[in-house]
Amino acid sequence: MVKIRLRNVDKIFAANSMKQLTIILSLLISAVLVFISCKKWVDPAPTTDPRLTTHYCNDQNAVNYNWGFPGVPDNTICFYPTDLFKGSYNFTDSVRITASNYFTYARSGILNIYAISQTKILVIGFCGGDTLRLTAVGYTAYVDSILGDSTTIGRGQKLCRIQDTASGSITNSRVDTLLHITFDVISDTGRTTHTAIAKKI
Repeated sequence: MVKIRLRNVDKIFAANSMKQLTIILSLLISAVLVFISCKKWVDPAPTTDPRLTTHYCNDQNAVNYNWGFPGVPDNTICFYPTDLFKGSYNFTDSVRITASNYFTYARSGILNIYAISQTKILVIGFCGGDTLRLTAVGYTAYVDSILGDSTTIGRGQKLCRIQDTASGSITNSRVDTLLHITFDVISDTGRTTHTAIAKKI
């Protein structure tokens, strides 16, 4: 009786071992087949379509990025935000009290704008020898917030006097090719708005 039971146990153990071995072999064969069938993609060699005759700027930092696409990539035609502003300009400025829009005075002078990187410009001459740093994004340059923090009413930079803090922007108009300047100035005497037009010399 004991011998018969042992034989049955041996048969069951042998059958289970065969099943496990079959499953393991099936998994191994499947893994090998998947590995063999997977082939890494190789990009084809780049070619230029002879029908494409226009050239376009392929530098993401440029203002004219992808203008004229599809075409032939040509970064020699790229221009950057600071290219739209650098140079010397005659400007006329009108100053108004912000709250009432009451005109107080007008003035004129010469602005010199220098590119210090592809996006940063330095403006000299808006108020004597004072300098303003701006960040150009496309056709508009914004006054950098060097003074103040999120709790400060007026953030921006010193302008004209130590009590004056300026913020605002300069826009290169695509319509009239002039620079349109709007500065908001907070000082100890109140708040004024400068609206200026600058024409390249």
